[in-house]
Formats: sequence, C-alpha cells, structure tokens
Amino acid sequence: MTTIIPTNEVTINYRATLRSPLHHGAGASGNTSILRTQEVLQPDGSTSRVPFLSAASIRHTLRDRLSWHLADTLGLNDGSLSKTAVDLLWSGGAVTETGAQTDLAMARRVEEHLPMLAMLGYAAKSDIVAGTLRASDLILVCAENAWRLPPMLAHTDAACVRAAAFRTEEFGTRHDIASTPVGRLIETVDGLFGSTTKTTQMIFDTQLLMTGATLSGSIELDVSATENQRRVLGAALELWAPGGDTMLGAKTATGYGRAHLDGLGDHAADLDWWTDHIAEHADDIVSIIQDLTS
Repeated sequence: MTTIIPTNEVTINYRATLRSPLHHGAGASGNTSILRTQEVLQPDGSTSRVPFLSAASIRHTLRDRLSWHLADTLGLNDGSLSKTAVDLLWSGGAVTETGAQTDLAMARRVEEHLPMLAMLGYAAKSDIVAGTLRASDLILVCAENAWRLPPMLAHTDAACVRAAAFRTEEFGTRHDIASTPVGRLIETVDGLFGSTTKTTQMIFDTQLLMTGATLSGSIELDVSATENQRRVLGAALELWAPGGDTMLGAKTATGYGRAHLDGLGDHAADLDWWTDHIAEHADDIVSIIQDLTS
C-alpha cells in the first residue's frame, strides 16, 4: 500500500483590480517618476517592456502587516526595541556574527512560538534561515502576457489589449505658498536683495497603470511549511486585504494603488488564531526576539 503523506503546500492564485492608478517606481528622470517594467519574451521571439508589481513589494507588505500586528498585540511601547530587533521583524534581519553551525534549538523555538519568521525567512547572528513563502510578481493582464496568464484570465478581453493602452501619466505642481494668503506669515529678511528668499513652482509627473487594469499573481507555501506557518500566512493575507481591499505599490499616501483582490479567500479565523497565539506566548516571543538580536 502506498502511504500518502499530507503536506501543508499551499497555492493561492489571485487577481488585483485597480480602483485608482498604480505606481511602482523605477527611479526618476528629471521630475518624472518612472513606472517599473520588465522585459517579456514573446512567442514570436520579440521582446516587450511590460509594467508589473514586484514580488519583493508584496513580501515586504506581508512582513510589515504581520510585524505591526505583532507589536500592537504584544503592547510594545515606543523605544522598546533595538534597531537590530526592528530590522529582524520588518526586513528579515542580518548576519551579525561569524560561524557555520546552525542553531537548531533556536530554529525550533522560532517555529513553535514565532512562525511568522520561519515562514518569511530571517537572518540573525550567524544563521540565515530560508522561509517557506513564495510570491510571484503581479503581472498585467494584457496581450504581451497572455501566454503566461492563468486560463481564466488568458481569454478575457483585457488579455487582447496591448500593455501600452493601460499606461497613463498624471501631472502635479508643488506651489510656492508665498503667493497664497499664508504668505503674510513669512518673515521679511533683510539681506543682499532686501526681500524674502524666492522659490519657484515645481511641475512633476508620474507614470502609472490606469484605474481598472487587472494584475495576476500567486502566493505559495512550499511542501516543508508547517501548519503554524499556513495559519500565519492566512493571518497575513487577512491583515493585507481585509474584505479584499488593499493598497499596492508606491505613492499610496496621495491616493495611488487602491485595489480589490479576488481569490485570497477568507482568513478571519487564522487571524484570530494568530492573535490569540501571540497573547498566549508573549513572553516566549519577546525572549526569542531578544536572543536573536542581542
């Protein structure tokens, strides 16, 4: 008889529909914020530059949501964490010591009490621990990507439209406030020119994916993932997009990147479990963070 060993391998295919324009930066050219693109080889051998949202951006957001939730649930006060501890939680940490012997006892403690680190991966002291989470880029549903889209999206109308049709730009101006009523509050400086320092308007523009565009991606846990890690992933997804609504990319403070995600599922129960787990194991979690970063 063949024994089938169950695993916690998870694959979540999802899509994001933009409810406001999206910017994912690739630097600037003058006053223009450039939209990031990737080169895609076409079936006919040609290449195209197609906008996308990187997997690194998505992983960072999941880590950020889990870390803030951890800090809030533990009731950490401002100034209570070292810079090394903040780096561990929010960016995965760094190797700070030499050595080649993996601390297996610490790895077991992390898995038991702080599985978010085991799922995302981390570096501490002389150890680099690979996580089980795998995220794909969010790719634009367009003609250039049609050959690599999931079947449910490959034959949609959007998959027949060239990527350039989904691109747009928005312009803005940072105004000189001296020309507004608030200007009367500016002191007069007696200097070489006998007047206040003069400033000028700055016109800027931002390259964007337009509202209504759809992107496709996936999030996975590999076969070595534990049940705790699976539930932490569920909690992360619930924190990232409660009810499916979230923000993606850059410049979200100015309204960009609002999106609705379909296909993530309902993970409210996982978030409740993770919140209870943190409260129950608070002392152990704080001890692990201190031991990893001391």
